Amino acid sequence: MVVDDDKDILTVVAKGLEQAGFAVHAYSDPIMAVQHVENGCNDCKVLVSDIRMPQMTGFQLIRRIKELRPEMKVIIMTAFELNMKEFGKVFSSTPADGVIKKPFTPSKLAETIKEIYNKEKAA
Repeated sequence: MVVDDDKDILTVVAKGLEQAGFAVHAYSDPIMAVQHVENGCNDCKVLVSDIRMPQMTGFQLIRRIKELRPEMKVIIMTAFELNMKEFGKVFSSTPADGVIKKPFTPSKLAETIKEIYNKEKAA
């Protein structure tokens, strides 16, 4: 699932992930994304979310999704330079598995998703 209020970014990311072989549920409205998960989206394994959005911040979205589906992996898209160690210190109440800095290519995001799953398999 990809959530970003910028429809151009959302379209590029969703199409790029689809071309990389992922099934994608794309939402420009975080509230609709939550409703999708509440309604039983069992094939959603990863949430890729922007941080700054109207209606609901990315942090609020992530916390809500994790309440519903704690096993769901989370990757945060941000325009700011931020690594996971820094993220954990600053946003300790927001469980995230990865951070990707904008601008990025869809192939870089696909690599990040695969890395997160490979880490889980190795553990």
